[in-house]
Amino acid sequence: MIPVLIDWITVTHKDWERYDWLTPVVIDRCLTGKIYQGKHPTGARGWYGDKGFVGAWDNGMLLIQASSAWAQVVADRIADIIPQADMSVARIDLQATVWVADADAIITTTVPNKRYKCTLIRPVYERGCTLYVGAPSSDARLRMYNKSVESGQYPPEGGEWLRVELQLRNRYADRAWLNWRKRAQAGFLLEHLRKMTDERTYRMVRDALEHGEEPVIDQDVEDDWTERRLYWLQHTVVPALRRLALHDDYTRRQVALALADIMGVGMDGYPGDSDSQV
Repeated sequence: MIPVLIDWITVTHKDWERYDWLTPVVIDRCLTGKIYQGKHPTGARGWYGDKGFVGAWDNGMLLIQASSAWAQVVADRIADIIPQADMSVARIDLQATVWVADADAIITTTVPNKRYKCTLIRPVYERGCTLYVGAPSSDARLRMYNKSVESGQYPPEGGEWLRVELQLRNRYADRAWLNWRKRAQAGFLLEHLRKMTDERTYRMVRDALEHGEEPVIDQDVEDDWTERRLYWLQHTVVPALRRLALHDDYTRRQVALALADIMGVGMDGYPGDSDSQV
């Protein structure tokens, strides 16, 4: 099962002066690497870290921004720290990376909905296509691109990585945030993919999310990757195992055997051959 992850997040919170005592906590939890003071392009003043910013405007409104793999980590921490009542998500990008035999072929044969302004970027003599569905100024914009060419990383079994990315702003971003907090972001991404492209592309991505394995790419910081894997384990794998365990006695025993085998213990909890405990 492939997780749908947050690849960019921009959050604001009005009247942050009421919660100014939380600022050191936010800086500590939402910034990583070398931290230094600076001014954001929007005029907010605050602190930068690797792929992140925490600051405020003169009117007291808080701004938190994070990108790449760090955005997923920051999103998890924002949900626990920032009071949600006066919080607004200005932008959020949801992404899924799936295995395909030929990413360029998928991208160039995807049929976008005619309602949207679409742009296909296709190099003449090289690989690395990108499809945009939606105008740059739109509050909802889909991007599909050849992640293997962009990153230089390819699946060990051959083929290429296809990145499907949904860039959302304003009310669409707030909706995406609510879905993410319900752990329903995959359905939210698929809903927009179906609306903005064709049925074949929608079904391909849907099936990949349900049955594929998460690609090991974008490992900017090992700790960040580990935290994302733990997030995937907690919110995707564990619920799936729980549903299987509750299905019937047979699937419950198979789940128990699988976990015992992973941990290297018998069904009684002691080291040994788990099969011998059946």
